[in-house]
Amino acid sequence: MFSDFLTGTNWLLILGLIFGSAALSVLGDSLGSKYGKKRISLFGLRPKRTSQLITAMTGAFIAVGILAVMAVFSQDVRTALFGMKMLRQQMYDLQFQLNRSEENTAEMRASLAEASASLELTGFELDSMRNDKLILEHEKEELEASLKVMREESEQLKHDLKAMKSESIALSANVLLGQRAFEPGLTRGQIISGLAVLKQQVRLNVLAKISDQAFTRLRDIPINFEPEVEAALISELESSDIRQYVRALSGENYTLGENLKINVVFQNGPSIITYRSGEPVYRKFFINDRENSKTTPEEILHVFLRELRNKVLSDGILPDPATNSVGTLDGETFFNTVEELASITEPVIISAIASGDIYTEGPVVIDILFEE
Repeated sequence: MFSDFLTGTNWLLILGLIFGSAALSVLGDSLGSKYGKKRISLFGLRPKRTSQLITAMTGAFIAVGILAVMAVFSQDVRTALFGMKMLRQQMYDLQFQLNRSEENTAEMRASLAEASASLELTGFELDSMRNDKLILEHEKEELEASLKVMREESEQLKHDLKAMKSESIALSANVLLGQRAFEPGLTRGQIISGLAVLKQQVRLNVLAKISDQAFTRLRDIPINFEPEVEAALISELESSDIRQYVRALSGENYTLGENLKINVVFQNGPSIITYRSGEPVYRKFFINDRENSKTTPEEILHVFLRELRNKVLSDGILPDPATNSVGTLDGETFFNTVEELASITEPVIISAIASGDIYTEGPVVIDILFEE
């Protein structure tokens, strides 16, 4: 530390100041003695006072010179002599800024603590919301399961209600009870005879349908044919110059247990031949791809019959108003066709061929053939 003191001190300046001050002191003393011996007076002072003034001025010059030299060679001396007030003001400003900084730091720490507390509270609320979400999802699953069960129960109730209603209805409205075609040029007696045959057909079908519903064999049920409607129908058929069909339909729904009296409604219209015997009614190309296809022969035949039905309806064949069917395929023919479909390995054309002449009123009676 002492070596740092020795090396860090400006000895040249110190020695210069010492020798300069000594020289100025000697010079001032010499001038004072000289002017004192000569009895010289300055500013009207006595010689002795003049000598003292010169000595004092010499000392003042020494002090001014020392300060000037030190101010020239030392920044710290200049600051101490000329910038102390400004330095003190800067210190005050810095202290004020430091105090403000400390206050801001304290406020920021308080804000940080508050934010940390809010963050912890938010995290707690988030966890609570997650738990609530899990609870709500669980309740949602339970409600969906309950809703599914309720829907199944509702569907079952609807099915049971429908079954009960269908069981209680002995005969539904718009059921086709019979139909007959009348050629042009028939006499009134022939038309009345044909309508009598149609009435007998209606009576037999009504007894059969209601007996099936009542699980008992009925002998007779009152059936009402409107005389006025029948008379008008006879007149129209007698004057017609084209073939006409006459359909007998049930007028409304009839329930078991009531005093049944069936009202029959007649419908008539032109009977035009739509397909002739042996004529293809509908044809479809078929490839039995057993390896890639998941469709069974039964499904293939059902699709073919559905397309056949749509085809004949578009061609003007009248369906059964109650079932919307245009004909039936007996069970033996259906299963024989399914077996034949299952055995086919080559591409074929499935053809529905009219078994006889098919008119507007139907029914559509067909034979199913397979052609290469």
